[in-house]
Amino acid sequence: MKKLMVSGALALAFSGVAMAEESGAFVGVDLGLSNGKMTRETMGSEQIQDVNFGFRYGLMGGYKWFFTESFGLRAYLQVNNGSLKLKDMPATPNTYNTLNVMANVDALWNFYTSNENAVGLFAGLSLGYAIHNGGIVKQYVDSGIKDPSGFDMGINFGVRSILAKHHGIEIFSRFGVVGASATSATSVPGVPGVPGTIDVKMTTMQPYAFGVRYTFNF
Repeated sequence: MKKLMVSGALALAFSGVAMAEESGAFVGVDLGLSNGKMTRETMGSEQIQDVNFGFRYGLMGGYKWFFTESFGLRAYLQVNNGSLKLKDMPATPNTYNTLNVMANVDALWNFYTSNENAVGLFAGLSLGYAIHNGGIVKQYVDSGIKDPSGFDMGINFGVRSILAKHHGIEIFSRFGVVGASATSATSVPGVPGVPGTIDVKMTTMQPYAFGVRYTFNF
């Protein structure tokens, strides 16, 4: 009986340490900044327009799995929204809005754990769909160029902490590697040496986004 009690006490003590962060569902909100780049390619010539940093805000929700005290994975959906303004372009319109819908998978590593708190890093892959509208995008669409909304991809990286088991604070970043693009056949009649139509490819990219995030872990 004594051995059984000792074994039970050790098991409880071990589980108490391992309970620093558990598998489970979570939801969150974030606030940050992102920049952008808009590229217009015509007949092999590129016109690149950089975009100033703009505020973004969003919601997220998903599930995390911890396989050891320190290592885990999480999968989550994320929606964020914000406006961007083109640099060095005083003419109106010079802004556009972007709504991002993203599916993410991150690897989690906690380098500090206690009974109720943890601190660690995360890194992962973000696959999304960027929906651009308003401002300069509307002007392009009205001129016959396709809306450059579409698939994009990025890399997530950041620092995260868990407080009192349920509350999470993160500093996040996302590096864009693939931007949304669309190619349009634009009519240019009557121009010597130019065919009746030319292809115009518009690409929109968010090279870098960063900010802070709060999560509630159930």
